[in-house]
Amino acid sequence: MSAQKVYISHASALEFWRHHDLSRAGGIKRTRRGSLRGATSSVSAIRSLVHNASPTSGKIFGARPDASLTSCLNNLHIEELPLHVMVDSSNKREKRGSVVTHLYERPLPEGSLCKISDDVYVASPELTLCQMATLLPFVDVLELCLEFCSGYCLNPETERGFDDRPALTSSSRLATFVHQFKGWRGARRIKPLLPYVIDDSASPMESIVLMLLCLPSRLGGRQLPLPEHNVAIPITERARSHTRRKTLVCDLYWKEFKLDAECDSTKHHSSKRQLGIDSNRRIILDAMEYKYVGITYWQLENESEFEDVVQAIRRAMGLKLRNASDRIRANRNALREYLVATQGSRRPLVLDRG
Repeated sequence: MSAQKVYISHASALEFWRHHDLSRAGGIKRTRRGSLRGATSSVSAIRSLVHNASPTSGKIFGARPDASLTSCLNNLHIEELPLHVMVDSSNKREKRGSVVTHLYERPLPEGSLCKISDDVYVASPELTLCQMATLLPFVDVLELCLEFCSGYCLNPETERGFDDRPALTSSSRLATFVHQFKGWRGARRIKPLLPYVIDDSASPMESIVLMLLCLPSRLGGRQLPLPEHNVAIPITERARSHTRRKTLVCDLYWKEFKLDAECDSTKHHSSKRQLGIDSNRRIILDAMEYKYVGITYWQLENESEFEDVVQAIRRAMGLKLRNASDRIRANRNALREYLVATQGSRRPLVLDRG
């Protein structure tokens, strides 16, 4: 009989990845393993296996194996119960309040699992996204994909609402995995969103602006060309008199239009320092014959103010200013209001698909 193992998945895997990464210092490794051999859903077995499975301090300060499941999971920064786990056989499915099992009788694609310890595995970032895609609305799935492919993770306990964190995956890696995972419901739901998954966003606001500007009209977006995130552009000799820097990093950058859109995610008023930075950036870009549009969170929260921002971006791109139908305007406003609302307090997004 094979040794018992825990395979953490779904919402529990999402919570895990919000506190860990795949950097060399993180202690978590991708594995080629696709089999769920030895999978268990027994609370006592899981408690014993995870009590000291943390890739970091838990190895030293781990909970006792006879401690509660919650205490044992704290080592992995998983605080929400029930714990979601994967099993490979229907006879391993147990109906317990503290553990939810998900059945995968077929082997998973290569790259589906990451190793925390010899006996504890977690769904890879790509598999976690496919699993959450079966549970969340499309806009939440896209938002999550952007987060995993970017340099931040949500953390409502911080003032900013997020922490800096190395990207867990990339748009190309996610696309490859979705292709390997084809036929599964989660992969089918992510596939049409892949064109809008852009790497290297540095904040949730940058991801929100991307969605509002670039999603198709039927989904509440403005259908504008896709930008790149956080691109460093060289500062020309002509502009060197305004700064000592050699490059300028653009939040959202459209190379074709030489356009930089900067996101100030401060919830209320921008600081005098930030206003000074924005003014200096505008001077530098103007000297290099680039275009600049600043976007504040306050503008995102106000329909007419955000409309002014969109029109400024369209003018900078040389695009005509067009009047939208009542249905399209309603969809745009619904998407904007949904995305600026705090996660956990969002009302269902209702769009008129015509």
